[in-house]
Amino acid sequence: MMLANIANALSVLLILWLEDQMRLDAVIWSMIVIGIASLFLMRQATRRRKPFPERLSPRTYRRSVMQAAFLGMLWAYPGLVILPDVDGPLQAFFIALASGMIAGGAITLYPLPTAAYTFCGMIIAGSFIGFSRANEPSFWAFALVATTFSIIIYQSIKRHERIFVSEFEARKILDGQNEHMGEMLETSRNDALEERKRSEERLLQAQKLEAIGQLTAGIAHDFNNLLTAIRGHAELLAMSDSAQHDLIDPIVQSSDRGAELVRRLLAFARQQALAPRPVYPREIINETTVLMRRTLREDIEVNVDIASDSWAILIDPNLLSNAILNLGTNARDAMPNGGVITISLTNAANEEVPSHLIGDFVRLCVRDTGAGMTKDTQQRAIEPFFTTKEFGTGSGLGLSMVYGFAIQSGGTMSIKSKPGAGTTITLLLPKSPISPQIESGDTPKNVPTGSGKRVLLVEDNPSVRGSVIRLLESLDYVVTATQSVETAIDVMMQTAEDPDIILSDIVLPGGQRGTDFIREIRRTHPKIAVVLMTGYANTEGAVEEDAVEGVLLLNKPFGRAELAVAMSEAFRER
Repeated sequence: MMLANIANALSVLLILWLEDQMRLDAVIWSMIVIGIASLFLMRQATRRRKPFPERLSPRTYRRSVMQAAFLGMLWAYPGLVILPDVDGPLQAFFIALASGMIAGGAITLYPLPTAAYTFCGMIIAGSFIGFSRANEPSFWAFALVATTFSIIIYQSIKRHERIFVSEFEARKILDGQNEHMGEMLETSRNDALEERKRSEERLLQAQKLEAIGQLTAGIAHDFNNLLTAIRGHAELLAMSDSAQHDLIDPIVQSSDRGAELVRRLLAFARQQALAPRPVYPREIINETTVLMRRTLREDIEVNVDIASDSWAILIDPNLLSNAILNLGTNARDAMPNGGVITISLTNAANEEVPSHLIGDFVRLCVRDTGAGMTKDTQQRAIEPFFTTKEFGTGSGLGLSMVYGFAIQSGGTMSIKSKPGAGTTITLLLPKSPISPQIESGDTPKNVPTGSGKRVLLVEDNPSVRGSVIRLLESLDYVVTATQSVETAIDVMMQTAEDPDIILSDIVLPGGQRGTDFIREIRRTHPKIAVVLMTGYANTEGAVEEDAVEGVLLLNKPFGRAELAVAMSEAFRER
């Protein structure tokens, strides 16, 4: 617009000079217009450009209108003073000049309609007054042009105003959407970070459980070897005529209890091969309750209510014991100020479980007087890794493991709880069609003996090796003991007569396996009977991985009777 001011001012001087009507006031007016326009251009060049604000301050608005009025009066001068004194082409030029300045000013000042109207009004008013002093034909010609331009300018200003307002309304909407999008992205980012944190915590818990399982298996192997040596030597002492059975029997019983604890520990770490069998749950509940009381605080009371006529169930005893311990631990954590845990066992005839199975079940309930659960917590309680405890105080696997145990056993689990009213976990376990066998605690008096048969023993643990040698010799076997596969092979090559049976540990020093040794021996000596010993619990996995036909497994710890029976059965299966 400022460049247009300079060009138009120079055009006025040029036209006046060409028509030989040069005027001093026109020259002065042109110099003033060129000076003001140049000043504006310099200010625009030196001042940093800023976008037009969404809303003008009252002070800026007033300054803009006053500036438009000043420029309007400046451009009204040619029409007001110069135009009445000229004629012919010069009047037409001034009509066109006024119209051009009105159109340019209106477009330039469209964001401020008031300023545009002020600028255009000044020019039109000055031109009207100037033409009123000129001849009438020129005046009415200008009046027609001015009126037409006024209508066009008015519509243009209104349209530009709508465009301007729409532009800023669209900018507001876009800014709001961008802000909302930013909030959504930030929320999504936070959710992703939280989910990543939860995934890392779950992975850490899984790695801990895996490490615990591996550590437990290794400890169980060494512990079973110790128990094998302890029990073997205790039974050897009991065979002497001067044996003090009141001292020896507690050793044997303690080793049996230790073996049972190892089996339960391995079952909890998921390292034991599990197999269901008919059992009376009341016996398991009573044994587990004794263990549970040792792990609870003194301000927690445990009550047991077991029906005397409760049915037998087909289940893995270790899993049932672990489930009760898990439920007891959860109940303890739900009662920070103490309370009562009630374990009840009743029969449920013709019960319909949620899986639409109808039959006879045994109902096991574990009830506490703790804080209870909300509905949302109940719905997510059986999800793996879900926990309401602080990080590091719970894995979130307790209830999910109990639920999985109930489902795999052919039953189900339900939760009944209210905030402040405690929680009741109910397990429905199917009745066993087979009655449990009553196990006798007495050791058989007459055990099968070896009758001088030759045994090649491969065992790396000195204590176990010494114990097994004496047990085999007491069973009338002739024993040759070695501690590695290489030594055993050398013994067989140097001995004229082959052994009648090989008794070997599965895991041997140097990464060797007893099963590999047996495969090699079977190629040249297929008739030799074999018994494999193992202190690990996942024996079924070992057999599936290293299956050897006709091999009998003997789990440590074992006693003299179990060893005798295993050796006798190995001969029969040969």
